[in-house]
Amino acid sequence: MRITLKAVAFALCCVPAPAIAAKGLAHEVEINEGLIAISMANVVRETCPSISARLLRAWFYITSLEAEARSLGYSPQEVSAFVKDPVEKSRVLSIAQKRLADHGVIPDQPATYCTFGLAEIQAGSAIGKLLKAN
Repeated sequence: MRITLKAVAFALCCVPAPAIAAKGLAHEVEINEGLIAISMANVVRETCPSISARLLRAWFYITSLEAEARSLGYSPQEVSAFVKDPVEKSRVLSIAQKRLADHGVIPDQPATYCTFGLAEIQAGSAIGKLLKAN
């Protein structure tokens, strides 16, 4: 019996985890693009006084990203640690700010955030679906 338990334990240790999960959440394109969209929408709604968040829709979107991460083999603890990690938060925000700038948004000019946000709402993009005009 003891040998059987050792064999089972050895076999379990040798079973590879899902190959995709081994990459790490920072390398999951769909998850990261979703987080970047959320971050961009958040920056827009915080800066533009005439745009607010669709909080329920944002919550459902975040939940879908969590479910996607789980389907890729990540544990709830890994997902939570990733989204709470200050380095990852900073990385995502930095990408979001660069993309906003690439779309003509100028820091310290709220009107440019409003123009971008309204265009995204009109286009029905991932970002626009998280925002609403007041």
